[in-house]
Amino acid sequence: MVRIALPHPQNQNWWSPNTDVYVSEEGHLVIEFELAAIQEEDLELTVDANRITIRGERSDGGRRQRCQYLVKELHYGAFESAIEVPLDHDPAQAKSEYRNGIFRIDLPRKRER
Repeated sequence: MVRIALPHPQNQNWWSPNTDVYVSEEGHLVIEFELAAIQEEDLELTVDANRITIRGERSDGGRRQRCQYLVKELHYGAFESAIEVPLDHDPAQAKSEYRNGIFRIDLPRKRER
């Protein structure tokens, strides 16, 4: 399993969301991205062969230009992150949901033939 954080081509201030990847009790590969304060319609998910890529952008509403931060731990701007899916799981059968700031992707194992 390889996680790839990709630089956003138009933005040098890209970031990569916190991510959990685990195998569920049912044997599904589960990928969870922490994406608080991002609207679902602002997310783009692509599946290519055995790679899942998520892209989006979190806006700060222009605060960076108007404020002097004393502590800044939240990331704003464009992000892009990719996960290489093990070959025994099927990205074509992936299901996803976005709830409470967590974008979850569930990939079942490939069926034996």
